[in-house]
Amino acid sequence: MKWPRWVWIGLLVALGLAVLSPLASPYPDGLERVAEEQGFSGRADDAPYTLLPDYTIPGIENETLSTILAGLAGTLLLFAAGNGLTFLLRRKAEGRGEHPNA
Repeated sequence: MKWPRWVWIGLLVALGLAVLSPLASPYPDGLERVAEEQGFSGRADDAPYTLLPDYTIPGIENETLSTILAGLAGTLLLFAAGNGLTFLLRRKAEGRGEHPNA
């Protein structure tokens, strides 16, 4: 499968942002901040499983490196999932005789 130039550019931008992710604000996001202010943040249940807990990779001691690698892994995983879904939908459309870009 040959990807257009904009897909490559988008992937490179996303990977670049993942590398810069440790520079993001250390403050909680809006939802988390409101939960803390209202006093119910501790009542949340833990997730039944976590692939990348707190956007880090377990076992890597350097927190900055761990965050960067987790961001890169997540970006590549979503890119692969999106391309897999696109491949399957195009294949299905071609099987029905439809134009895949319609």
